[in-house]
Amino acid sequence: AEYKPQEDSLEQSSGETHTQPDSVLRSVAQLRLRALKQSLNWPLGLEDEFLLKFLRARDFDVDLALKDSFPLKVRGIHMINEPVLFHPVFAIITKFLSDKIKERVHMHGHNYQSSLRKHFPVQILPPEYGGQGPTYEELCQEWTNFVLQSEKELLELSLVT
Repeated sequence: AEYKPQEDSLEQSSGETHTQPDSVLRSVAQLRLRALKQSLNWPLGLEDEFLLKFLRARDFDVDLALKDSFPLKVRGIHMINEPVLFHPVFAIITKFLSDKIKERVHMHGHNYQSSLRKHFPVQILPPEYGGQGPTYEELCQEWTNFVLQSEKELLELSLVT
């Protein structure tokens, strides 16, 4: 079946890479073919929307997408209760980071509740973090259950070389 991506996904991807939609479609097709050649039991999805997101996370570099890759794009790193000594260490580290990454790092300190609410809807934050969402304990239990139910898939992923 021919791939007809959602128009907004294709436009966004083309805009991010300054390429034509046909070029994006070729990258998706190339990634699918190479993934299938690499492993008959490719552990990740091969749906076009997934591959498009996967490529976007790797700036549409197919070689990079297949090498030690994880389909995740970090949009923010939020730290709370960071030690006082972390700030001078981080000041040194930031000299080696791109401006884009620097903008994604948020240190909320010890008075983090109001600061977190500027970045996250109150409905999803646990009450312990000043929100109205599930408790921290409930979220940990939900994640534990998910990992335990996904044991087989996670083991298969870990065996892919």
